Amino acid sequence: MIGACSGSSSVATSSPDTSSTGPELVVATTPTAVPSPAKVAPSSSVSAPHTSTTTTPPTTTTIATTTTRAPVRWRLLAGGDVLMDRTEPAGLDPFALLQPALAEAEVAIVNVEMAISDVGSAVPGKEFVFRAPPAAAERIAAAGIDVASLGNNHARDFGPDALLDTVARLRAAGVHPVGAGADLTEAWTPAVLAVGDLSVAVLAATEVEPSGFRASADHPGVAVVKGDEDIDMLRTAVAEAAAAFDVVLFVVHWGIERDTCPSEERQVRYARAALEAGASAVIGSHPHVLQPLAVDADAGTAVAYSLGNFVWHPRSGITGETGVLELVFEDDRVVEARVHPHLLNGDGIPAPASEGDRVDRINQIVGGDCSRHDPPEVPPPAVPPPD
Repeated sequence: MIGACSGSSSVATSSPDTSSTGPELVVATTPTAVPSPAKVAPSSSVSAPHTSTTTTPPTTTTIATTTTRAPVRWRLLAGGDVLMDRTEPAGLDPFALLQPALAEAEVAIVNVEMAISDVGSAVPGKEFVFRAPPAAAERIAAAGIDVASLGNNHARDFGPDALLDTVARLRAAGVHPVGAGADLTEAWTPAVLAVGDLSVAVLAATEVEPSGFRASADHPGVAVVKGDEDIDMLRTAVAEAAAAFDVVLFVVHWGIERDTCPSEERQVRYARAALEAGASAVIGSHPHVLQPLAVDADAGTAVAYSLGNFVWHPRSGITGETGVLELVFEDDRVVEARVHPHLLNGDGIPAPASEGDRVDRINQIVGGDCSRHDPPEVPPPAVPPPD
């Protein structure tokens, strides 16, 4: 079954209301109950050899048996956008209150929405630029985070030198950076982790592309998925990883800010491409709000469309509502999925929450009832009357 802890939201049981047609991927193809792992029938016992009453020698029948490996059961914990430009200078641990703690998982992933560096200069003309002191890399590692996605619209805010410094500092701390690098090849190279006998590959990219951020053959930057050509690159990267490793996860920065339902054009089609190419799960961020968690129980896959602001500047409304994504796998199949609700406190640090209107809203959105919480449409500007 899809498990659910007290106060935690389990998978969507129906399609998030994204449009009149409804995207395919947010519809679980079966009820949310995941079929129990196939049980191995008890070994057939061989009865005692039958002894004939004649002088014929006794006959013993041997039944051939086969031994199959039990599936590796493992857990992924993930959070959304992490910004530590205020908590780190203040000496605050933004991961201290999380329940469950990220270190409890075999694999823990967050989106690092900043440079971690003291070199470089802010990109000219960019409205919002973020960075945290170098010590933030050690803080991330100490939280038990294994993979840091830099495939986003802020990792290169302070130029190529700061981006490469961020990559180097995370690696030195023992964290795997993905989605960015010195060139296109490095930006699309997966992190690979060992979980028991399994190899787990993590790829990352962004659909939100500031000018100059895209990595190329001779240009440090981030992996980008934006348009048909990039979708082909995504399919190739996922398919190659699926051929080489046991499990593939895709972490992606996408969507429309503050929309609580996923966009067909900017999210669903990319998720579909990743899953069809062999990914087991897609983990999204960028909208600064939560979006639905959709599970295909037949395929054993999951899409968390957005995990919201995980560590951010203080927020008291819907942008301060977040959660810890928990996916339980058996080998490469998702068998349980839930989000543990958290609220950002006065320091922008996520703290667990179990009841109240805001928790109800978290559970509604994650469960697929998202359209009621979308922001109101902005009316078009009034047209002045003719002279």
